[in-house]
Amino acid sequence: MAHTVLFAWAMSLRLSLSALPLLALMTACTAQTGSPSPSPSGTPAMAQSDLSRAPASGVSPADLAAAVAANNAFAVDLYAHVRAGAQPGNLLTSPLSASLALTMTYAGANGQTATEMAHALHLGAPSAAIFQGQNALDQALASRAAAALAADTQNARDGGQPAPSADDYDLHVVNSVWGEQTYPWAQPFLDTLATDYGTGVFLEDFVHAPDPARIAINDWVSQQTADKINDLLPQGSIDDTTRMVLVNAIHLKLPWANAFPASATHDAPFTRADGSTVTVSMMEQTQTFGYADDGKAQVVSLPLSGGSEAVVIALPHGDLASYEASLAAGSAALAAPTSQALVDLSLPKLTFTSPTFSLAKALQAMGMVQAFDPAKADFSGLCPQTPDGMRLYVSDVLQKAMLGMKETGVEAAAATAVVVAGDASGGPTPMPVSMVVDRPFVVSIVDVPTGAVLFLGHIEDPTQSGS
Repeated sequence: MAHTVLFAWAMSLRLSLSALPLLALMTACTAQTGSPSPSPSGTPAMAQSDLSRAPASGVSPADLAAAVAANNAFAVDLYAHVRAGAQPGNLLTSPLSASLALTMTYAGANGQTATEMAHALHLGAPSAAIFQGQNALDQALASRAAAALAADTQNARDGGQPAPSADDYDLHVVNSVWGEQTYPWAQPFLDTLATDYGTGVFLEDFVHAPDPARIAINDWVSQQTADKINDLLPQGSIDDTTRMVLVNAIHLKLPWANAFPASATHDAPFTRADGSTVTVSMMEQTQTFGYADDGKAQVVSLPLSGGSEAVVIALPHGDLASYEASLAAGSAALAAPTSQALVDLSLPKLTFTSPTFSLAKALQAMGMVQAFDPAKADFSGLCPQTPDGMRLYVSDVLQKAMLGMKETGVEAAAATAVVVAGDASGGPTPMPVSMVVDRPFVVSIVDVPTGAVLFLGHIEDPTQSGS
């Protein structure tokens, strides 16, 4: 049974608004500078900041380290809650993908909603530093595959071997946000998206054409993950109440630093958690790896090409459930061992893709409650005054992930979508106030814009018609 921690972006449609409605809408929400940038034919209109993405070199090491620490603590916490509600069988999540999508959403949260999200995301007190830290992490990851390809190309050249294929080297993390085209999104939110997440808001007609928007998002996720994550958003997950979808996608494909010889792969039994056995294709090699045994599990680290990424395998001495229940941010299973040993390793080949699953219950159990409550959620940082009077809240957080391991290397992908909906009621329907006009009353007629009173009097007998 494979239990591995791993953890979306998008594209479609044009904005079509006439000048007068657009001017009116722009006054409904504060601080969006100008209208959405014009787009070339065939690409979606976009609301975006004029600011450029901040270079990673401008982010302090402390902010980067804090983001990694928060992400890792969130990873263990989220995994525990997802695992508690999961069905028997393989389970695969990408906490980093979830964290990136949720911190983009956090950029538009205020008040108690922001406080609860900060707690669930393990940020400590609400802080903007997480955005800079995520930006630096994102850009650091983006450099890994190119560095590995360059090193392997040079090694092949030095050894007189054919150059490796660039198609086998990829690690990229992409973000995108899709918003209702009639909403003028708040400028501070757009600035954060631009400087720290490298995106803006693609404008879609969620009100009148939610399913084409859903399909466009799914198509873009498929493209960004080399068709490994398809149909992230199931039919019905987006409807005419959707106002925004915040997406992160991750795709990793790298060779092993030390490939498994295909000639050594053989069929072997694998005992499942329920005691039954299945036959698997078992890869084998004897190599010096990072290795540790902390008494709870054997832990081996398999480096990928370039050495920056590694696959860590933890084999519990006891049952899997008990071992996973003890996982913490500093557990051996979540880091490459610093000690090394010669390991005769047998590892099953596998290809597993999770179904789309919801993180909503897990996140609520982690303390992120108000964000899901239509009556209480405060996402005024997205749009302080919505043009249609909708109150914004998170209706769901959806994720899908895949992992493949074979003799030559590893491929993994994940996508996360935070679906923000609008609630017309703004919360529970209030009880009506009783007013029975069954006695003399005052009546006036006023000019609302100026407040001028045009008529004022009282009625003591409604049946009296006067002269």
